[in-house]
Amino acid sequence: MTNLSALPQDIQDLVIKLPFRVGYYISVSDTTGGDEADEKEMRALENIVTFYVEDTLKSEFATEAMLRMLQNKKEWENWKGHIEIVPEECLKISESLIGNIDLKEIIAYKNNLLEIAISVAQAYREFDHNVSTVEKFSTYLAILFQRIRALVTGQEIQSTDNLLNISREEKMAIGLLSDSLGIQVKL
Repeated sequence: MTNLSALPQDIQDLVIKLPFRVGYYISVSDTTGGDEADEKEMRALENIVTFYVEDTLKSEFATEAMLRMLQNKKEWENWKGHIEIVPEECLKISESLIGNIDLKEIIAYKNNLLEIAISVAQAYREFDHNVSTVEKFSTYLAILFQRIRALVTGQEIQSTDNLLNISREEKMAIGLLSDSLGIQVKL
């Protein structure tokens, strides 16, 4: 059983709106893609959450939260306020759910939040080919170093597209969310 309705109303509300707020937090963390990137990232957010609702392998708790988020789409504009506190909200949810919801359900919900963050970041290529040659060189050099480090440490080598789709600012925002949720993520 999900037990979402058994939670205090303020925690229920936060559980429901946090998937949107996490996606929006990532979307606004980097402005290099402009309005076109923001629109694509918002469409990606809705598609991602819709996919999770339809995916029967996810937890009941996470599915209910995301279904209710989609049902409240008319509220999304209101949920954009004070977006800078999303990491604190993630920490609050982590603490509030313990003892009230099964640990397996909590972990699945928190993993879904991070998957949303990463998927929104990957929705639009932030790397701008109009940047200076020095910045391009710096970016590709960083990718080369990441690949060398992956080879040396035996880690998976990410594609160039994946590395270019997530900006430095988005990686930092995802890292902050990851820390707040207590879930380790490698980008």
